[in-house]
Amino acid sequence: MADYELLPKLLPYLDRHLIFPLLEHSANRLPEDADDAALRPITKAKYELLKATNMTDFVGNLQAELEGLDQPPAEFEEKRQKVIQRLEQFEESTSKLIDLLGREDVVGNLRSDKVANLEFLKNEHDVGDPT
Repeated sequence: MADYELLPKLLPYLDRHLIFPLLEHSANRLPEDADDAALRPITKAKYELLKATNMTDFVGNLQAELEGLDQPPAEFEEKRQKVIQRLEQFEESTSKLIDLLGREDVVGNLRSDKVANLEFLKNEHDVGDPT
């Protein structure tokens, strides 16, 4: 059956957002009584796919599963704190714009022209270019 498996041939051409559901599907296709050795390649593929993302809790759990640990390694708690810190920075830096976009009077004045929208937000609400 492995000779007819298309997933390994498709993976190099797909985005990680498309690959993850395919890996989940592959894991769900295994028999319920499948041993850990059958799940290990899929778990390793998930880990390799997601280790560069901000999904620190999930990736830590995958690594713990691969290494047979009860808890994720301590490095993932540090990574988690950094991710939360960055999220808070982004929320703080965009809070004014998010508040404006929640107001109907502001959204009603926006147009389909990006340049006009930037000018409107800059002149009327003192919101500058994010770059």
